[in-house]
Amino acid sequence: MKTLENYIKQTLSEAAKINFAGHKFLLKVDTNEDPQKKGVKVQFLPTEFGSITPTEQNDIAIELEKRLSDGLGVYDMKVERDRNLKDKTIIGFFIYIEYFDRIIRKALSGQNPTNDGDSNPEV
Repeated sequence: MKTLENYIKQTLSEAAKINFAGHKFLLKVDTNEDPQKKGVKVQFLPTEFGSITPTEQNDIAIELEKRLSDGLGVYDMKVERDRNLKDKTIIGFFIYIEYFDRIIRKALSGQNPTNDGDSNPEV
């Protein structure tokens, strides 16, 4: 039992605490374990269970998705809502790995003196 308690404390301490729409959430950013959906998962875990109605949770998710999309848009990235979470109290989003691949290729373009600007740099 002590091992489980330590694991929970470690997980909670690694997550950022945020306030949004009058509710407190733990922000957790991690990689997705599903090999069919490679990428980064962004999750908002409520700190008080049962305090958010399904309608309110959906409204919060819509606003969070808009803010995430606006913030990630400068990097040509998009976020998608993850509706396949086992725990339905979590508001989750997903960023596909392909967006990171594009950012890395863009960062490397022009770095090779023989590169004429094509989008597939030689590394």
